[in-house]
Amino acid sequence: MFKKAELMAVLALHTTSLESEKDDFLRLLPENLLKETKEILQDAHRIKSLVDTLNRTLQEKKPIFMILEKEKSPGRIIASTLEELLETDTADLIVKGSTSLPFPVYLLKENDRNFMEELMKKEKPFTVSILGLGDVGGTLLMGLRLLGRDVLKEIRIFDLDEKKRRRYYLEINEVSDGTELPPVKEVGIDEVFDTDVLIFTVSVYIPPLDTTLQDVRLVQFDKNRKILLSYAKQAEQSGFKGYYFIVSDPVDLLCMNLMEEGGIESHRIRGFGLGVMEARARFIASEKGLLKEDLRTYGPHGRGLIVVNSLKSYDEEISKELTHLTERENFRVRETGFKPYIAPALSSGAISIVKALKGTEHLSTFYNGKVFMGARNRLIGSFTLTEKVSFEPLRPLLKETEELLLSFYEKKGSIE
Repeated sequence: MFKKAELMAVLALHTTSLESEKDDFLRLLPENLLKETKEILQDAHRIKSLVDTLNRTLQEKKPIFMILEKEKSPGRIIASTLEELLETDTADLIVKGSTSLPFPVYLLKENDRNFMEELMKKEKPFTVSILGLGDVGGTLLMGLRLLGRDVLKEIRIFDLDEKKRRRYYLEINEVSDGTELPPVKEVGIDEVFDTDVLIFTVSVYIPPLDTTLQDVRLVQFDKNRKILLSYAKQAEQSGFKGYYFIVSDPVDLLCMNLMEEGGIESHRIRGFGLGVMEARARFIASEKGLLKEDLRTYGPHGRGLIVVNSLKSYDEEISKELTHLTERENFRVRETGFKPYIAPALSSGAISIVKALKGTEHLSTFYNGKVFMGARNRLIGSFTLTEKVSFEPLRPLLKETEELLLSFYEKKGSIE
């Protein structure tokens, strides 16, 4: 377990072979950190002990941990660049910095020190609980049953409507291909929190089909956050220590509210809304003959979305067009007379959740130190490893989205 200056001192020696190279590395550090790092380098006994610790840890193939200094920094991140260690720019979690690290560094907050033994122990198969069996919850349940055989031990379901609960218990357990699929268990409120993951799909208000709202998700915030906070309070009182996976709208704002008002640690919260946005962007690009394999999406499930048409052959105008059309795609479905819930429940929900629990790359929202930002990432032993892209035009776009999400949250989702 290294403090920041200790790790900087070790890196200065570990990554350089010449004195001039060490000086170049040190110039990258801010003034206060540089001063502390130089003091450590001048203490021969201390620096030897630190280097020995690092080498021993690497030889034993154990993770290198560093304690974060800023209160707002996101905990449990796996850093691959120096810029992430310096905690200066939230965009560094996604846009690759200029200085790569020779080994991954697991970033922890000070109050996580005592949980070292617990950190790396979460292993599949997992038990998950679904709270809410409306259109999204029911469809998501189908997806988890079909896709989760390698990662799910049991799917627990709860809804205030007992008949709905019973119906899904019977029907989904009767979905079978003749092999062993994760069983569905109907539970009451007393059992639903005895789980590894709480999947929140409750929605107490869905705007009507003829709504004229520009973003139908924002009006749901105040109503849905209250019920989420109520369930979270009950979960914490019951001793629940697992993950909160948020699928209800507005995903990103509900995640933020759960952390700030609910008091839940950010690393235990994940939002699942970006999967369908990328699926929609890819479908729209395909319809127009513009699809590139390296298309990427970032940000929220709604306004503030960023669509990058291609990392290698970026076109700003095409990207803006795809962003606009993707943000409006749910209205194209609503024009058919139906509410769009199948693709969100499967692309953002079941598919992305199964990938997350398998530890593979998926699309979800995580805390970046200011807001919950969506991007490709992996969940590894309760730590987040983000996909890094060498694409500087993304940096200002992420800042714009960050500011927009903060403004939405400060107004508590007001659409006025």
